[in-house]
Amino acid sequence: MGRHKQRKPRRPRRESDQQAKEWFGTAFHSSEGMQHLDVRQSGNGVLITSSPAEIDGAPASWALRLRNDDDGQGLNDLGAALAAGRGHVQVVSEGPGHRTVLAFMPNHPEEGVGTLARVRTDGGPEGDVVFERSAERPMGLWAEAGEGLLRIVPLLDPDAPPADELEDCQLCPGCYRPVYESSSSHTLIGAGPMPVIGLCRLCAEGATLRSLRQADVPIDPQQLAVLETVAAALV
Repeated sequence: MGRHKQRKPRRPRRESDQQAKEWFGTAFHSSEGMQHLDVRQSGNGVLITSSPAEIDGAPASWALRLRNDDDGQGLNDLGAALAAGRGHVQVVSEGPGHRTVLAFMPNHPEEGVGTLARVRTDGGPEGDVVFERSAERPMGLWAEAGEGLLRIVPLLDPDAPPADELEDCQLCPGCYRPVYESSSSHTLIGAGPMPVIGLCRLCAEGATLRSLRQADVPIDPQQLAVLETVAAALV
């Protein structure tokens, strides 16, 4: 089992309205590379994106939409639990013989790592338990995400329509983090023969490459080429 190294995200000196409603974090795993965890405003609620994660046991990106139907109480409860590193369970849906919950399990399954999961139970307390979606990240990164969530909730518009459909997104060419249409992204002109398009904020600032140089983790050669091109343009 590999090791995690957490990169504490930097906040820009001046934030736009959109940037104030976003938080980006990345952990660096010794064998699995970069593991992203992002929190951002979506409709009247938030979108928590874990990439990579597990969906039905297979690697995938997990975009978790949480609506704000109770004046922020549920979102604040989740944010406080993540920030404090304590367990948390909230019901997503239930019916005769089945129940689906969102659960945060600290220090599981290895020391210093927590798991956020969507779990379904069928057949009552003694029935089957299915982890539909799950993401493991260092506890410190979950705490940063919780603090980011708590900063975003007061900025939400409770009268905004819920985001029932996911926005289109593209992968940042530097780190493969999903970048949504309404998220802050950057195009770097003069970085090479062609502009580098769709960079996430951290890659555009050079923070991703600086963190990679401090951590002994694998990286796709194509990603590294993009990040080094960006770094050369920032000099």
